Amino acid sequence: MFDHLLLLTAIILGMALLRLVRRGDGNRGYFIAVTGQLVLALVAMSRDDHFLGYVAAGFCLLTVVTPWVLEGLSRRAFGRGQLALAVRLAGARTVLMPGAGLTRQQQVLHGLLLLERSGVDAALAYFRALADEVEDGGELAVIHEQIVSMLFYDQRWAEGIAHYEGQFQLGYAALRPVLALGLLRAYGEAGRLDNAAGLLRALEDGPLGADPGAAELLGQARLTFLAYAGAAAYVDEAVGGEHRESLGISRASGALFRGIALARAGDRERAVNELQRVRALAEPSEDRVVKAARAALANLEDACVELAPELGRYAHAVGERLRGFLATQRLPRRRGPVFVTHLLVAALLAGYVAAQIAGGGGAALLRMGALTPELLAAGSWGRLFTAPFVQVDLIGLLLDVYSVWLGGHVLERIPGRARAALVAIWGAAAGVYAGSLAADSPAEIVAGGSVAAVAVITAALWVLVPARTPGLAAKARRSLAFTLGLLLAAQLLECVPGEHGPGLSPLAVVGAAVVGTILGGLVPLALPRVLQALLASLAFASAAVVGVATFRVAREDVEAFLLAHRDRALEQDGVAFQTPWSFTATAAGDGLDGGLPLYAGLVDSEALRAGSQLQYVVAPKGAAAEPAIFALDPSLRLEAGVRVDDELPPRVAEILSAAPGSWSSALIQRNGELIARVIERTLPDGPRVLLISAPPDAFEVTAELHARILADAAAAPAP
Repeated sequence: MFDHLLLLTAIILGMALLRLVRRGDGNRGYFIAVTGQLVLALVAMSRDDHFLGYVAAGFCLLTVVTPWVLEGLSRRAFGRGQLALAVRLAGARTVLMPGAGLTRQQQVLHGLLLLERSGVDAALAYFRALADEVEDGGELAVIHEQIVSMLFYDQRWAEGIAHYEGQFQLGYAALRPVLALGLLRAYGEAGRLDNAAGLLRALEDGPLGADPGAAELLGQARLTFLAYAGAAAYVDEAVGGEHRESLGISRASGALFRGIALARAGDRERAVNELQRVRALAEPSEDRVVKAARAALANLEDACVELAPELGRYAHAVGERLRGFLATQRLPRRRGPVFVTHLLVAALLAGYVAAQIAGGGGAALLRMGALTPELLAAGSWGRLFTAPFVQVDLIGLLLDVYSVWLGGHVLERIPGRARAALVAIWGAAAGVYAGSLAADSPAEIVAGGSVAAVAVITAALWVLVPARTPGLAAKARRSLAFTLGLLLAAQLLECVPGEHGPGLSPLAVVGAAVVGTILGGLVPLALPRVLQALLASLAFASAAVVGVATFRVAREDVEAFLLAHRDRALEQDGVAFQTPWSFTATAAGDGLDGGLPLYAGLVDSEALRAGSQLQYVVAPKGAAAEPAIFALDPSLRLEAGVRVDDELPPRVAEILSAAPGSWSSALIQRNGELIARVIERTLPDGPRVLLISAPPDAFEVTAELHARILADAAAAPAP
């Protein structure tokens, strides 16, 4: 467990360093601190130093992990309007990240808190004083943007325009979309429609106009200009029905834009009716929209505008471009939390933590829900749905989590949650089933999140095909596709069985990828409401199937199944054993790190892959006074000690006592740490048979099974 913790610490610190290098924010002090922690973690790994390792892990938790959590909580609080909480969280993050250059960010948040508590004038005074202290050009621009935004917030349009034009070049707002929307409205309120038209041209001709992902924001800018230009017909078309949702504006905002357009067009009566509707349509958080509607009502007398011919032609062209944008069929952009992705990640993490706590090798994994072909043949179908969440390898877990996290966001944001759930559930189940068909042994364990990750990645890559999502920004598409492609390649390597941890065959990957291709590449992304409801129903039904499967697997008695299926007869050095199919003959070799070596004998290959050594060995004759393990491995006399085993499960002692011959149990200790348990049984007039369990409690998950194997071991009949 310590090794996994240290490896995870090093990975987190490495990711933090990579993030700092890519951002290049000049936070040299924090960069040095994180680098020092990474060096400390690597030294602890090389020396196997627990003290240094825990120090590195503690500092990592304090200065890297906790600030990441605080950053997310602060953003969420800010998005909900809880500015006081956001400022406190950001302040705590600043304290935990010395030298990270977060002081200015904290000051900006404090100014926003002043706006909420003391009003616009107090916030303006604060930001103006802050601007006098700052020398860095980038920081100064951010502060002046805040001042302009504060003036627009207070509907001091002329003053805000003057401050903007005094501090920035004319085209600056075209690179700052949120600022541009506020400035467009300010120009409209001030009657400077020529300036508004120039700003809109800069937006359309700049990077924003070439970015399909910014089409919604550009549509809002066009709508704002048209409203103040009095193009009531275009505005009425844009804010009605589904078109309003395409622009991402609320019903109250739609009524405000319609009222402004009617007032500018000279239709005073309809403008009054529309603006008076705003209050009834507004959500509790839309007090600024209500305030804007009241201001528009108060200024109706002077609202009507007459456009110059050239400006009128431009407004007509803008209206046609907006109409074309609204007529284009687009995929819905879903907002809000990605529940399915979060649940999948939580399930993968929970499976890994449970596997570390359970220990006990392959049998423990089976108890948790891993699948073997013989269990599936016996009717344990629920393991098709539980096996993908049984994790033992930390590197594989991190790869699976990142794959599901990135691909899940793509699926939930575009096809939707139902599609993401179906891809993950049935892709993983298909992969596990295909893996069981390709297994080399009836007892080969099929488990791990790679199948779910492959299904999600494959579906996400199909979603990113340009023909299926033409509105996605090319840069974002390339970045996502490249990263997902690398993750898929890494999954192909991870799925090959290794020495430790259950592996998945290429057929399992193909099975998962086929489901991902069907649901992500063949089923249309935009579906009618009836089919969307059908997909949602299937997703709920699939989740219920997973729940039933988990319940069934939890009630199964794995040890009883293995006891009833000791179908493999093996012979080792003249002794016959009756074992499950997971046992194979092995030659002497290296064992697990920190444990005993492998001895020539019978080994549970699935337990070995899962990180435990369970082995039956026939020991040569030696002095009866010493444990047989010393006769088997004389080097242990110098480097290990023996302790009396007084923790053996009573049922094991009962079974061994009933068998002919004598038996004993001992704990092997090295450098003060227990590394193995050796249960020794002397056959009547025969050799000594050893059960080696490393770590000592590895056999306890199926203690009765191993006691039966040891008790039933007998001299092989003569040929």
